[in-house]
Amino acid sequence: MLYRYKIIPRAPLITPLMSDTFFGHFCWALWYQRGDEYLTHFLDSYGKGKPAPVLFSSAFVSGHLPRPALPSLGWHQIKEFVSTHFRGGKKDLFQGFSRIKSWNKRRLISVHQWLQLKEDYSEEQLYEAFLSEEGIVDERISELEIAMSNMIDRVSGTVTQEGGGLFAREKIWYHKGIDLDVYVEVNQAEIEDIVTWFLTDHLHESGFGADKSIGMGSLSISQDDSFDPDQFAVPEPNARLSLAMSSFPGMESYDASYRLKTKFGKLGGMFASSSPTGGNPKPFKKPILMYEPGAVFFCSNSLNDRSLLNNVHSDDRIRHCGIPITFPFKLRGG
Repeated sequence: MLYRYKIIPRAPLITPLMSDTFFGHFCWALWYQRGDEYLTHFLDSYGKGKPAPVLFSSAFVSGHLPRPALPSLGWHQIKEFVSTHFRGGKKDLFQGFSRIKSWNKRRLISVHQWLQLKEDYSEEQLYEAFLSEEGIVDERISELEIAMSNMIDRVSGTVTQEGGGLFAREKIWYHKGIDLDVYVEVNQAEIEDIVTWFLTDHLHESGFGADKSIGMGSLSISQDDSFDPDQFAVPEPNARLSLAMSSFPGMESYDASYRLKTKFGKLGGMFASSSPTGGNPKPFKKPILMYEPGAVFFCSNSLNDRSLLNNVHSDDRIRHCGIPITFPFKLRGG
């Protein structure tokens, strides 16, 4: 079952609202609530030829989805489009090429546009949808602040001298009135209640990501009761749109169009300050190459039965979730 939740940021975030980080927080919530044995069984249930128990998308500005990461139109197609839709002289043609340039920078499309195009999607059709919009869509929903902080020696309690005792942190400040959507796929009825508790109660109380102990990552989350998952259904699709950070065993066997991101993951919970196996802390995972949300897989089947990533940390119990929630669609010419 697919659900959608509304997120209202109540404080700046240090950690972006990415799908794999939601999953990591959920695993810690399970550990606190049900214990180590339950969490181990939960993680082992992925990749058994059945749909994943639960998957999270990354968060997107409300009413929007990631734009499919497909190649833009060729020069001759763009020229023909501009000539057709921006007539009246060189000034109009210049405006047309400028609009195309701004459209190519967009990373989001509205849910309304997606529902119109999902059964016959093409970049030209998307340009038509952008052209029909009233006004300019502003995707600048947040501001990035670079803040300098002191490095504290945990033994002496004083500022360290190495490197000047300073390091930079990025804070994400969302604009007032901005809310976000996160999609959640639940395929085991017995965990639906704990998923709801995790999102609406646990994350609200504990916060999200780094520095939540000092007020960062405070979120208000509620289920979107108006959401109808059936509206995203497509008969006989030939492609899937990813809503998550994607990386799973065997992913290289799928033809895809994507943007890459190297993820430098970090363990949370008590493993952020102590090693899972004892000794000095080892909070950092190995670098993971992932597809960003918006990746297009040229296949018809859902990818929700893929496996978690192993060998991402020196402790082989640690896993990483790069299994995406995907929406089906028909790509013109696909």
